Amino acid sequence: MVAPLPKPQFCPWCGTPLAYEAHHHEPRHEALADQARERGEQPPPLPERVEDILTGDSHVGACPGCRTVSHVIGHHARD
Repeated sequence: MVAPLPKPQFCPWCGTPLAYEAHHHEPRHEALADQARERGEQPPPLPERVEDILTGDSHVGACPGCRTVSHVIGHHARD
């Protein structure tokens, strides 16, 4: 797994400095795999590289400038 990404610092909509907080994020591929298992199916495993890309660091923040709540997920990519 690669190192965590730096925490976002600005609102993506208006550019106002924003103090994001870490937020729990369940990667969609994990939720879909759980749903398949509940139906009695066994989803094929994802390659580790793909799983690393789809799993990201999640942050949320409310912008005081444009009053928009932003949920930012930083996805990892390997060189």
